[in-house]
Amino acid sequence: MAGIPVIATVRILDANALRNQQARADAALTAELQSAGDELRGINDDASTRADDLTQSRVLQRAILTDDRATLTRFARRHSNTAIYVGTTHVAGKHPAVALSRSVSLVLNGKRVGRVVVAVPLDRPLLRRLYEAARPANGDRLLFVRAGTVVGSGRRIHVAGQTVELADTRYRGALRPIPNAPRTKLLALRPNTAITASVRPYQHRVLYAALGSFGLLVLVGLLFGGPILRTLGDFRRVASQAKTDSLTGLANRWAFDEELALEWRRAERVGDPLGLILLDIDNFKSVNDTYGHQVGDAVLRRVGEVLAGSVRQVDLAARYGGEEFGVIVPETDLGGAIELAERLRSVLAAEQIELPDGGVLSVTASFGAAVKGDLPGGEELIAAADELLYEAKRSGKNRVVPTDVPESPGKKSRPAERRRRSSATHES
Repeated sequence: MAGIPVIATVRILDANALRNQQARADAALTAELQSAGDELRGINDDASTRADDLTQSRVLQRAILTDDRATLTRFARRHSNTAIYVGTTHVAGKHPAVALSRSVSLVLNGKRVGRVVVAVPLDRPLLRRLYEAARPANGDRLLFVRAGTVVGSGRRIHVAGQTVELADTRYRGALRPIPNAPRTKLLALRPNTAITASVRPYQHRVLYAALGSFGLLVLVGLLFGGPILRTLGDFRRVASQAKTDSLTGLANRWAFDEELALEWRRAERVGDPLGLILLDIDNFKSVNDTYGHQVGDAVLRRVGEVLAGSVRQVDLAARYGGEEFGVIVPETDLGGAIELAERLRSVLAAEQIELPDGGVLSVTASFGAAVKGDLPGGEELIAAADELLYEAKRSGKNRVVPTDVPESPGKKSRPAERRRRSSATHES
């Protein structure tokens, strides 16, 4: 009997240590994707500038207008990874099958007469460049993936939440869409073996402490018997609670409530604004009924990815319950909360989820955006956002309904400091 609470505590502490290490790995992988994404944005901008510069060439403009294909072919040969179109017909240059592409059109009298497409192949040299920008930890990997396969090798990957299986090896992974490269994402990986190895020294210390505690408990139990047995029933309460939703990787309801209480007290103390967004997936029950709960889980995971990839580090995105999610946005007024909610709504509506039969599924969500204002507490803020969420549902879904609480003078959010990762893409 003395060993039961000790064993339970060891198992709980080991599990929590592993979860904490996984959370650190997730944070590191997300940071690596952020750095690589910044490098990709620069590459994207360079490709756009190059396409714009090429279209300014008088030689190119004259050749397109006269359909001089010999000149266009020579022009394309001088500029690698450049494709030229006359009208809608591809006449010169090559366009890699898997690439980041930017295009600029030539328009005459309101009619598009030609187009120049500059592509950046998603190949090993580009991956090495992103790797240097991200500076991942030892053992971490960066890969391009498209339609469930690794670009360049064709190896299949299986993604289940934060777990990725590749070539019979399990990894902790994080995904990020690549702008202007449809259906292609950047994947950051850390081997599960590296995560468990980092936890093992702590687990050994816990085990040694448990053995010592067990010996002491046996001795005390032999001496005091019954009184000790009655007190050991409360031993499990020393274990800390997990704060992460296992399906989406976001914070869970317990962590959400705790963070809202902390941010509310901070906003009261320093006088900053505080925003809250609640969202509910539209017609989620019909998704489960039509496609099954595995597809429903995939939808929830994709919503979690969109939220995690679109908020600041100081914000908290959480799975509030079922198909409902919440985002706490400190130092943000009503305008900032509405802007973020609209961005999340449009990004989510543009997402496509692959179905087992090869089809794709799109989902939308309804949003309620509220701010602290003169509300008396966090529960009232949740209630206000929740009522606005259901007003969005009643108004036709796939929309944002904001609160009408007035702004306090001088308490504006700082849009320049939000540093949100933009999800907007240009025509390609």
